Amino acid sequence: MPKQTSLLGAFNIPFVPHYTPLHYLPFIVRSRRLMSKPALIRAGFLSSHFRSKSWHQDENRGFGEYAFLTLDTAAKILKAKLNAGFPHIGVLLPAKDFDDISFDLCRYNVAMTRQLKRGNKSGFPESVSNGRYYPGKQIPIARTLEEKRTLLEKHYPSTMIEVLVPGHLELSDKTIIRVFSIEDQKIAQQALKVLNCNWAVECATPPGTYNRSSKHSTDVDNFIKASLIDPNWRGDGLEFDRL
Repeated sequence: MPKQTSLLGAFNIPFVPHYTPLHYLPFIVRSRRLMSKPALIRAGFLSSHFRSKSWHQDENRGFGEYAFLTLDTAAKILKAKLNAGFPHIGVLLPAKDFDDISFDLCRYNVAMTRQLKRGNKSGFPESVSNGRYYPGKQIPIARTLEEKRTLLEKHYPSTMIEVLVPGHLELSDKTIIRVFSIEDQKIAQQALKVLNCNWAVECATPPGTYNRSSKHSTDVDNFIKASLIDPNWRGDGLEFDRL
């Protein structure tokens, strides 16, 4: 059995990505954190900062307190947003950064699945590879080392797996920002330079088609410029989630 500190490495997982709109990059860089929704609200962000189709579901299903990441390098949400032309990025955390933090794993899409344990519904079956129902959760998760190891053995990499970190996750100097066009790379690099952050920015082939929209890109560029000028600015409601 792999030790706790080598769990992800034992499955040859090099990094764990979090996907987000490009215009949120200055907020992430300033805080050096990925935050749960309650933590973001405490930091002054409004509901327009969250994905409209998921944030209520996350809370209602018992997952509101988590920062969400994934082991999927071609997540459906990323492919959909890029295809719609809205600049998105991956915030890539080295897997070894998870050696000493608490996290849960879920092999189901928390926000989108319709099979839940609530009311008279039994939800997904508990098993050694599905995880179990912890208090307040309507979807089974893997929490112990044995549960996470068994889930990964059964479902990785063939299944989308969400990595759930309670509260917030500190970002190390080894964090990588992955972009999907040269234009987005220039914007990200400039933001990091202004904020004196030495994270690497890599340009990767998009998972699918990236129909980069000139309108969306201009809106994103203006948003980032405003956020770099005023560290207390929390956005103008730039919509990215109804595409």
